[in-house]
Amino acid sequence: MSKKYTECSLHGKQEIGLLCTHLAHSLLDRIPVGFHEYNEEDLGRPDAWCNLCEKNQEHIETDQDRENWFTSCDYKILCAACWDEAKELNEN
Repeated sequence: MSKKYTECSLHGKQEIGLLCTHLAHSLLDRIPVGFHEYNEEDLGRPDAWCNLCEKNQEHIETDQDRENWFTSCDYKILCAACWDEAKELNEN
């Protein structure tokens, strides 16, 4: 898969990463919510989610459950630099 890019108002042209909505909002309110990531980097950064979304994964039993979980995380596209900032802020 080719890398995807976004134009960030803070960091300029960057590769992208996906963050659950809670991680994305932690960059605004600066309240840590935990950090978990999928190890495979198919974009600029791997998909990442918070402790709440991690806990909700415990209920996944089917492919449909996984799809519903992914949708409920309400992933946001952020630039790689913002993704890195979210990781630094939220790592346990």
